[in-house]
Amino acid sequence: MSLRWRSNGDLLCAAKTLDEPNDTYIDDRLHYKLSVELKVVIPRDDEPRSGVWNWVEKKQ
Repeated sequence: MSLRWRSNGDLLCAAKTLDEPNDTYIDDRLHYKLSVELKVVIPRDDEPRSGVWNWVEKKQ
């Protein structure tokens, strides 16, 4: 699953959203690396409906 990183900072499922000017496209391979291997992005609880993903906050 690909993601769109909006210029306002939103991280969205690319399949569930339309592209907008200045979006950065995150392809399937990089999304896998970020979510599964590095665990730095996670889906919001309502992601199946909203398509929203979040960056994991750094633990102190």
